[in-house]
Amino acid sequence: MIYSYSAISSFEACPLKFKYAYIDKIEPLRRNIEAFMGNRVHEALEKLYRDKLYEKVCSLEELLNFYNERWKKEMSEQIFVTKEEYRIENYRKMGERYLIDYYNTYKPFDEGRIIALEKKVFFPLNEKYWIVGIIDRIVEKDGKYEVHDYKTSLYFPTKKEIENDCQLQLYALALDYLYGIKEVELVWHFLAFNKEIRLKKRSYEGARMELIKKIEKIEKAIKSNEFPPRESSLCPYCEYQPICPVFRHKYKLEEMEEITEEEGFKLVNEYWNILTKIEELKILKEEIKEKLIEYAKRNNLQCVYGSEKVANIKISKNLYFNKKLKIKEILKKEGLYEKYTKLDTWKLADDFRNNLLPKHLMEKLREFIEEKENTRIYLKNLEREE
Repeated sequence: MIYSYSAISSFEACPLKFKYAYIDKIEPLRRNIEAFMGNRVHEALEKLYRDKLYEKVCSLEELLNFYNERWKKEMSEQIFVTKEEYRIENYRKMGERYLIDYYNTYKPFDEGRIIALEKKVFFPLNEKYWIVGIIDRIVEKDGKYEVHDYKTSLYFPTKKEIENDCQLQLYALALDYLYGIKEVELVWHFLAFNKEIRLKKRSYEGARMELIKKIEKIEKAIKSNEFPPRESSLCPYCEYQPICPVFRHKYKLEEMEEITEEEGFKLVNEYWNILTKIEELKILKEEIKEKLIEYAKRNNLQCVYGSEKVANIKISKNLYFNKKLKIKEILKKEGLYEKYTKLDTWKLADDFRNNLLPKHLMEKLREFIEEKENTRIYLKNLEREE
């Protein structure tokens, strides 16, 4: 395979989604509004800088018109909103706001010479794996090169996350391979926050090794044909939910007019009802057990008789040690810890009960010990007289 950063990220998020998209090559069955909005914003920013290449400064009104025309043209029934409380129109306005903020921040867009827009790069990570990607914008300023990437996510990453992000570092490796450019500064534009983050490393070779490791995991999965679904917070955004084994049954039920007699639906409800009854019976069992013990104590009985069974009630008192770390220190000082390796408190309590420990040690341990009542009920068949 020829890999891409998006393919690698897809596998990490969900191996099954990776299989659907990159091995089975199934066209997405639906598209989330977040990705749709991100694509339209990227197109608008590409137009902004492409106009600049032709010595034209695109007006904000023209830019927004372009964005909205593309939005209208590309909108389809496939697009779905992941959050029920918001509408598609909310996302369109979000994209507009990102463009307005960006436009007002960077106008007149002369922060450097544009070398390439939406540049497709293709190069080897090593002798075995090749990788492809698209760089949003490459800029040269005073002999120094920058790789720019636009993000429309509502998540703002930490410094550590940026330093570990392989995507733009991958693009830096591409510029080195294609053009021999060694020094590249990475620039992320987080449009939802109107913020940019910059990173420059002496070497981006660490990203190469990290990506190779990730690809080796994918190759192993391909060889063994193991692509399990991975449930996560990303599932609501997935384009393949309707065919995923985690969600497929839900979609089947949504298409049915009457679901109460559907086999799987009935089985789940029956299973849940049984589990609920079992939990209720467990609680009832403990309540009756306590009453039975109290009855036996009150009447000085060990066996209580029923119609079919006899309840043999055995009450014993066991010693328990608390503050195990403190006891561990005491035993080590006394040179007895090895005798109770891993702090066998049952054996220690037994020796304490039978006065088998040195007297001074008994006194030290006394404050850490407590006596608990342990009661068990054994049912046996009632022996009937012939």
